[in-house]
Amino acid sequence: MAHQTPQQISHMQSAAEALLACYAELAADKSHLLSEILDDSVPRQWAHYPDDDVIDHAGGYQFFYHSHSPEDRDATAEHGHFHVFARQDVHGTGVDPNAEQEFLKRLNGELPADANTIHLLCVALDAKGVPTALFTVNRWVTGDHLLSAETTLRLLSGFSVHTQHELRISKWLTALLALFRPQIEQLLMERDKALWKLAEKRRKSGLLEDKSVELLSSIPIDIDLQINWLFSDENTTGH
Repeated sequence: MAHQTPQQISHMQSAAEALLACYAELAADKSHLLSEILDDSVPRQWAHYPDDDVIDHAGGYQFFYHSHSPEDRDATAEHGHFHVFARQDVHGTGVDPNAEQEFLKRLNGELPADANTIHLLCVALDAKGVPTALFTVNRWVTGDHLLSAETTLRLLSGFSVHTQHELRISKWLTALLALFRPQIEQLLMERDKALWKLAEKRRKSGLLEDKSVELLSSIPIDIDLQINWLFSDENTTGH
């Protein structure tokens, strides 16, 4: 794992405490992590939960949860996953258009038409509501903007979702993404490397819309291991 500054470690430790508080509340309520957004006990394949996403219009972030068909995903390994986005109307002005044009040029790609959101990453869950992996997908999967790793990481660093009716799951997701920042940085770098490698082989446009290319990078995650490392002597001594 890449070296983290004392400030980054402190931020991750606060995120760990917030995440554990969410699980403590769930245990006290005897509730499942997804109970706030699922409208039945078994998610309908491909449906969005909630239907119109969880959206923070002011802060400019949103997410939804869904499950794939058994033919497309191993249900024993993944119950479903979150898609996480930044909104173009809020964060688009903070994106360097020249840098992103260079990123797309390297991929022989073009901007998507009428995309209102920027896809950041996905978080896979098992049936118990425990996150098992972070992964990224090709642009055609959601049809949103796909930005460089550097820009995507910056957008994720500010992720927070506040709605009229505050959801526990929003706090959980915010804490989770902060807790696994080092893995997210690695995930995004691996995504870009995979795209560049594929683009070099193709030497033609259409990579980002190529439906034979879906998963770009994936990293398994373990909350217990992350917290044990985070609060180990190497990270607490002198911090």
